[in-house]
Amino acid sequence: MPKTTSRKPLTFQEVILNLQRFWAGKNCLIWQPYNIQVGAGTMNPATFLRVLGPEPWNVAYVEPSIRPADGRYGENPNRLQQFYQFQVILKPDPGNPQEIYLQSLAALGVNLRENDVRFVEDNWESPALGAWGLGWEVWLNGMEITQFTYFQQAGGFELPIPSVEITYGVERILMALQKVSHFRDIRWVDKVSYGDIYLQNEREHSTYNFEVGDVERLREMFALFEGEAQSALAAGLVLPAHDYVLKCSHAFNVLDARGAVGVTERADFFGRMRDLARQVAEAYLKEREAEGFPLMGKFHSAVHRAPAAARRSVKKSTRAQTLLFEIGVEELPVADCASARAQLAEKLPAALSEARLAFRSVAVYGTPRRIAAVVRGLSPVQKTIEVVVKGPPASKAFLADGSPSPALAGFAGKNGVDPKALRTENGYIVLRRKETGKPAGEVLPGLLSGLVSSLQFGKVMRWDASGAAFSRPVRWLTALLGAETLPVEWFAVRAGRVTRGLRPLLSPEIVIRKADDYLRTLRAQGIEPDPAVRAKRILRQASTLAAGSGGEPSVEPGLLEEVTDLVEAPHVILGSFDPASLALPREVLISVMRKHQRYFPVRKGDDLLPHFLTVCNGKEEDRGVREGNEHVLRARFADAAFFIREDHRKKLEEFRSRLATLAFQVKLGSMLEKSERVERLTQSLAPALRLTPGQAAVAARAAHLCKADLTTQMVVEMTSLQGTIGRYYAIDSGEPADVARAIYEHYLPRSADDAIPESLPGTAVAVADRLDSLAGLFAAGLAPTGTRDPFALRRAALGLLQILLGHGIAFELREGIRMAAALQPVPVTEAVQTQVMDFIAGRLRGLLTDQGFRYDVVDAVLAAQAGNPVLCRRTAAELTAWIGRPEWPQILAAYARCVRITREIKEQYSVEESLLAEGEERAIWNAARELRDFAAEGRNNGALTIDGLLDHFSRSVGTISAFFDKILVMTDDPAMRKNRLAIVQTVARLPEGLADLSKLEGF
Repeated sequence: MPKTTSRKPLTFQEVILNLQRFWAGKNCLIWQPYNIQVGAGTMNPATFLRVLGPEPWNVAYVEPSIRPADGRYGENPNRLQQFYQFQVILKPDPGNPQEIYLQSLAALGVNLRENDVRFVEDNWESPALGAWGLGWEVWLNGMEITQFTYFQQAGGFELPIPSVEITYGVERILMALQKVSHFRDIRWVDKVSYGDIYLQNEREHSTYNFEVGDVERLREMFALFEGEAQSALAAGLVLPAHDYVLKCSHAFNVLDARGAVGVTERADFFGRMRDLARQVAEAYLKEREAEGFPLMGKFHSAVHRAPAAARRSVKKSTRAQTLLFEIGVEELPVADCASARAQLAEKLPAALSEARLAFRSVAVYGTPRRIAAVVRGLSPVQKTIEVVVKGPPASKAFLADGSPSPALAGFAGKNGVDPKALRTENGYIVLRRKETGKPAGEVLPGLLSGLVSSLQFGKVMRWDASGAAFSRPVRWLTALLGAETLPVEWFAVRAGRVTRGLRPLLSPEIVIRKADDYLRTLRAQGIEPDPAVRAKRILRQASTLAAGSGGEPSVEPGLLEEVTDLVEAPHVILGSFDPASLALPREVLISVMRKHQRYFPVRKGDDLLPHFLTVCNGKEEDRGVREGNEHVLRARFADAAFFIREDHRKKLEEFRSRLATLAFQVKLGSMLEKSERVERLTQSLAPALRLTPGQAAVAARAAHLCKADLTTQMVVEMTSLQGTIGRYYAIDSGEPADVARAIYEHYLPRSADDAIPESLPGTAVAVADRLDSLAGLFAAGLAPTGTRDPFALRRAALGLLQILLGHGIAFELREGIRMAAALQPVPVTEAVQTQVMDFIAGRLRGLLTDQGFRYDVVDAVLAAQAGNPVLCRRTAAELTAWIGRPEWPQILAAYARCVRITREIKEQYSVEESLLAEGEERAIWNAARELRDFAAEGRNNGALTIDGLLDHFSRSVGTISAFFDKILVMTDDPAMRKNRLAIVQTVARLPEGLADLSKLEGF
């Protein structure tokens, strides 16, 4: 490990030269920048084409990358339309690319003991190139400095040999090394700054990209470049074709910066570029194959393997032992880390039990770099069991002369026994034999290997040609039974007794002598394998440090879980920022700290203090890490201040037209079109939602502006602030406070435990927005399926219900869905509307059962009133109270007799009073008529409740029971039978529209 030095930070020029020297020393070919504008080093043919096919390829090169929409006229400290990447491709994976990468940082003067270098999940995708991969952002003291990706696909082709792509952000690294806060101040060489060279470039190209570029000519250029690419492909010229794909991409990027690309056009442009990229990739592969893949064997590709124990049999033991099994990985995504622990905790005990290996306890541990289980008291041998093997029927086991039949002889031969050793049980020939248990050391290797394969993740990746797939690369396995190494193999990874130490120490190899030493050995290295212990340590340190600054940490549970699984050796550091930044909106400050930087804000009461808490991984020294994170936060706050300052040049309404360039969904149009639908729907819904004319006007204006902030620089940078920024900008633009409030509120609730809109205008816009999404997206064929819900429609439906229930608004959802359906640009059939209603009803069922209502009560009210959530809940509460009464069984039984006898009769009969011959008939008809009239009056004035109905009905239970006890309803006289059925039908129909009582228990 390099020692701390005080040497002067490298210049821009020195960083490039050092990286070239370093990677040349790692058997990389030093390529040169491409001579065509590219958006990233990935687009250079040295990456995009060379990652295809089986040929090895190690390359490194600097690439000026151009993204027109990122330009800021040279004013923003971190945003440039042209910036430098240093690109590295390693194909095949060398086995330890992260360690090599960290060595390269050391070559730039980054001391890992003094800096916090972190691999944070970030998956990469290029729609234009049909390429994607999984990996990380690499953070240096909180600043993203590198994209580290394992390519999985390029040009639409799955890669047989995944490549490691390392993309350094050169300007970001230099800003961190030189501790400057603006790109202009980066030293290119000693007396020449980055701004001296490139500030004019940024100003002029930003002006061109945003103001001058001719839209029609750019469209023509795209079409011309596309045509040239197609001509080159037709002529079998792969590289010229690729050049013109790159020109298409740049023309599109300038059009996009000019705000000239609509929703449908965007999808069309991407589709055309993706199709060209696929054709180029396909032609390249065919060409290389025809040449016999000439680079095979020309690159030295030494593959680093984790040390594994020599293959030998495990010594047998007669005593219970401790089993250690550790899966060593490159940094797992936070969600996968938690998922892997949960799966292992469930699957390992089940697998051991199925394998007949008794154990005392199973403890599962996990960090970003390891998932481990320690099994104590594991039996040394499987339990011996008696196995019963079923043979042929006894009736077919013997021939007439008593000799074994072919079936019996075959069964005996297959099982290696004499037919005479078999017995007859329950009409079948059976073989009973003892199956002696095998030693644990023989059973466990296969069991543990299968366990690794059984772990499932939302996204998996490949990293070599072995076929292994996991959330992130598996680099080592540690498997010990007592002090013995288990010969576990999983694809190319063989287990040993070696684990790895902390990432900042370059993951030194650590020998585990015996399984019982595992936790003690890791903790001696500073690694805490138990996530619960890590979380407590973080909270304790954070509270102590915050108290020292006069405050307390603002800890969001989700963020605590995340940072707990981002580190192995948590060490909390208190940092500070300029109090002047507190003038920024509170939500901006919190969003920057929590969502972008994973910091805990520090507060005193409701006020933020100019401090933050960051959790780093096993640092020995705080100063460099603290200063680095403070620098990053200053830059982030400077960005935010810049975005707000730029946004304030316009009123909020002026941003609205740009919504035409944002896609909502291809079939449903742009965000502007959605905004217009929400505005119209809000106006239609206002009366049903009980808005006064004044409130309706506020809601209409809020709906008009509700999505405008999506095109502001602040929200483009921090999408979680949508609505919040709209509220601030509305006030700054002179909009009434009620309008600003409704703009913010229409996004509420954002989650199950979030607040709902307080104002009725905010409520109206929120309901309209969700109904529009549900109706439109279901019609577009995008209803949620299984775990897929890309448009968060489950959350939209739940939010809709939370709002209506929270305000107690008896709103008819079917009518709201019908209104929303009428505004969609695609047909929303009756069947789709029913599907939407059923979907919402499913969420309502969950909400009501979560509130403690019995499932049968919920089903009963949903069957009749699913379209009105508030009435549903009220009816469920009233019905629950009646079910708790002692007389309820008699009430339900009386009603059930009426339903059961009439439920199969489709025709509705009328009562002829002249046919009422018996006293019981006249009595029940009088009761039924009174109940019918009571229910009809209640329905007419909207006052009918299940409580009122059952109260009246309960008085007639004796009359109904007497009628059934003494009168034969299904008499032979057809006229009399129909008349009696008509009376009973009248009673059976009473709860219609309130509840289906036939769904209740005991019916």
